Amino acid sequence: MKNLFTILIFLLFVNITYCQDYTEIDQHARSVKYTKDLAKLTDKLTSPYGDELSKVRAIFTCLVNNIEYDHKKLEKMKSSGYKSGKFHGSKEEIKRQRLEQIQEFIEETLEDKKGVCQDYAYLFQAMCFHAGIECEFVTGAGKNNPAYIGKANIPERHAWNAVKIDGKWELVDVTWSTGMGVKEDFGNGFFKLPPQTMIMSHYPTDQKWQLLDTIVSKQFFADLPFLNPGFIKYEVSDIQPFSGKIRPKQSISCKANLPDGSRLAIYKNRVLQKIPVTFDGERYHFDMSEKAIYGMIDVCIMLPTGRVEPLYSLKITDQ
Repeated sequence: MKNLFTILIFLLFVNITYCQDYTEIDQHARSVKYTKDLAKLTDKLTSPYGDELSKVRAIFTCLVNNIEYDHKKLEKMKSSGYKSGKFHGSKEEIKRQRLEQIQEFIEETLEDKKGVCQDYAYLFQAMCFHAGIECEFVTGAGKNNPAYIGKANIPERHAWNAVKIDGKWELVDVTWSTGMGVKEDFGNGFFKLPPQTMIMSHYPTDQKWQLLDTIVSKQFFADLPFLNPGFIKYEVSDIQPFSGKIRPKQSISCKANLPDGSRLAIYKNRVLQKIPVTFDGERYHFDMSEKAIYGMIDVCIMLPTGRVEPLYSLKITDQ
């Protein structure tokens, strides 16, 4: 009963338009000459703007376009068991050592122009602080593989940010917005996403950073659909059923903002499935009743160019 109530609360909010036009800000951020001096870089990015949203967006876009994901550092962290070093002494000494380590991460990221999730998040936070904007470093689980659907033991080794814009906390993930070395188009990126969208892929260790009216469990998070880049780019919303696990022959539907000449389709293992799709002027409906499919499927957009992009993924199972 509690899970049903939670789902109903979600369905009140999932029909959200989260697209804003940041074209001018992004153009400015890309035009700013990069420097490893944090203060100078932040000032150049934010000086044209008097509002917090524009300042935060400029910082975000600069990092997305200038800092490369460091896969070698990630492998080193994996081999060390994700240990960040041992701290010794009193609580004050340990706190000082941690702050020194964070400062080292920030300076190395600025110098090398590459880093992993914690580096992006620390640097973004530091630049926001310099601009006079509140920002929190958030850790937790990132659902970065559809195989994680239904599995609550996703490692909590990811980092992102909560930033306070005009008195309201918003969620930002610079790391995933870069594509992490893969050419992905996330539209406006993981920037100021509605919490109801962010929870599909990000589960914070400190649950208050869900920013949801109703806190959800990690199992609920694990059971949600897998969010692909196209989900953000094409403003997918109001998924029904709102679950990453559906039964064989169970039909599904969603809303999306598609370019002219595009259509939606179901793929399994990159093979187009013969599933009827209809549009009622508001929602796209997939009639799954005629064909029993099992395993992972992708709800995809088929563009006029012939390109196919996944929007979200589901697991079809009897269990």
